[in-house]
Amino acid sequence: MEMLRTAVSSLSFSDPAEAAIDRANERRKAAQLIAHLPTIVARYERRRHGLEPVAPEPSLSYSENFLTMLRGESPTDQEVCAFDAAMILHAEHEMNASTFTARVVAGTLSDIHSAVVAAICALKGPIHGGANEKAMSFFEEIGVPDAAAGAVTDRFARKETIFGFGHPLYTTMDPRAVILKRWSQALSADAGDPNWFAITDAVERAVKDQKGLWPNVDLYSGSVYRYLGIPTDLFTPLFECSRVAGQAAHVLEQHADNKIIRPGAEYVGPEPRRYPVASAR
Repeated sequence: MEMLRTAVSSLSFSDPAEAAIDRANERRKAAQLIAHLPTIVARYERRRHGLEPVAPEPSLSYSENFLTMLRGESPTDQEVCAFDAAMILHAEHEMNASTFTARVVAGTLSDIHSAVVAAICALKGPIHGGANEKAMSFFEEIGVPDAAAGAVTDRFARKETIFGFGHPLYTTMDPRAVILKRWSQALSADAGDPNWFAITDAVERAVKDQKGLWPNVDLYSGSVYRYLGIPTDLFTPLFECSRVAGQAAHVLEQHADNKIIRPGAEYVGPEPRRYPVASAR
């Protein structure tokens, strides 16, 4: 995420109308950001392993391009469909923390690159975009489905968070998680061990039994990405690759009818206190 926010910030230097916030320029910038981000992530992954970058191919779809640029080989049709689903499901979710951050920045009439950089900083947090990375790390610790219930019990006993559960908007299972669970199960059929779907499913059942919590989008997205050969530390950058579409749409909406976002604040501190007046000298 540090790489991604720096790369997006640097893109503004080469933009011919960096500060422009008119609709035509912002639509152009938004389309470019949606295309640039997955290219940046794929190139970063290959460079850090000493591999030559794979150039994007205009004849391929978004998901075919990304998986080919990342892995250096063509994905299967099933992998393309799974990645499509994940990108669509993460693209927009009303006024989440990172999108709200983008709108606050846009509300000052700052440019779209600045707004998206700020959004990336918000998405980086582990209780927002970073939750699927944390969830996957927990599954790696568990290792086998039979160990899930005990691991969940231990986490709760230590009052530690189990990521991938609960959501401010949902009192039942996040509908996005329902779809990603199906994809995780489908991809697991030929994946061998460890069976990440089985581990995730076992954690879901244990958390539901012990605390009554429902999965959110982060729980099964991790195993889907793992089955696609994506390293864990790229999960959150991929979240941003998808979510930038929603963030850009909100920036365009904010600039179309702008009013600066200035929340009020209520002082709840100590009452006014008397203080001695210093004697004149």
